[in-house]
Amino acid sequence: MCPLNIVVVGSGIGGVAAAWDAVRFIPDAKVRLIGDEDIYVRHKIRYVAHGLDISLDTSHLESNGVEITRDRAIKIDRTNKTLLTEKSGEIPYDYLILATGAEPSKPPVPGGELARGFRRKEDVEYLLAERPQEVAIIGASYVALHAAQTCKDLGLLPYVIVRSRLIRKSLEPELSEELEKRLKERGIEFVHGKIKSLEQDGPVVDDGKVRADLTISATGVKPNSEIAKKAGLELWWDNVKVDKQGRTSDPRIFAIGDVSNCYDPITGRIDYFGLGTVATIMAYNSVNAIKGSKAALKTPRYQKDVFFRDIYVRSIGFTSPEAEKAGFSPNRKKIEEGDEIAYIVYDEPTGRVIGYSALSKRDSGEKDLLILRTILRGAKISEVLESMGLGA
Repeated sequence: MCPLNIVVVGSGIGGVAAAWDAVRFIPDAKVRLIGDEDIYVRHKIRYVAHGLDISLDTSHLESNGVEITRDRAIKIDRTNKTLLTEKSGEIPYDYLILATGAEPSKPPVPGGELARGFRRKEDVEYLLAERPQEVAIIGASYVALHAAQTCKDLGLLPYVIVRSRLIRKSLEPELSEELEKRLKERGIEFVHGKIKSLEQDGPVVDDGKVRADLTISATGVKPNSEIAKKAGLELWWDNVKVDKQGRTSDPRIFAIGDVSNCYDPITGRIDYFGLGTVATIMAYNSVNAIKGSKAALKTPRYQKDVFFRDIYVRSIGFTSPEAEKAGFSPNRKKIEEGDEIAYIVYDEPTGRVIGYSALSKRDSGEKDLLILRTILRGAKISEVLESMGLGA
């Protein structure tokens, strides 16, 4: 029996996870991982500013027979099941897993092309080499705050330009305000307003100018879906459309991570979560589908981060504004324990817990995972409060 040819395109966390799962769970598979950049932990790029090596050890892949190729995928031939690459030519596949990720979006304003992203190791190396004294950062995302802290760590002055509020899809409004207050105390400057244009010496915000030697865009990403689009695969907006196992409109091709959609575990609706944990779960689901399984693990909206060593941010599921947009009738329960401020969001008519966000000065340990499991199984607010010893 001929080995099953599984080709994975993309050397980010999703692609590496897919290659590892394939070689572990499909013993007769011949697995090839193709990527056009070094393999490293992308969400740790800020640590490059401190001289830390964020490379990902791939010896467990290579020792188990995974062939890792530094190359760029150009074209998919679905009829003949081949992938054309820049250096290696045509590579045959039985199954293809696209984990091509995404690139930072440029601000849709005049001069937007002047902005630099903050997504690759090279972006931090650029800051280290050039040392721009004043840096404007457009966006209120986790990535924007990572960029701001990196600038501060390097002795640069960051200005974070916020149109609405910090991490608004992850935090309750009061927590956004508290997070901004704590970051201001660490020397991060915030400018509230709408970007009108970008110039060589900084962005124009509303009617004023933010002077900057460099502008970074952290307002979102654009999926690297061009190769899929040219192959005629169905898209959802700019993402490759997949089912809950990661299968595209071609049953021999899967897509995972930032390049594809996923499904919200609370509503069951198609959605997009640009999270490494989601990419690894999707990798697992795709490989299991190739094996013949019909099951799929849920892809939760769960994010945990820390800034300046003692500003911990956690978010699970919906915030109350996002829950309302999704059709729920949200209510909230505020919880203050020690240095932690948290909000549990629940649907008023049913009592079902649908979200949680918190800010604290220390790690919460396994508490977040317990709340995550609670949300995924549809527990009621009364049950959650009782388990926490808080009552109604």
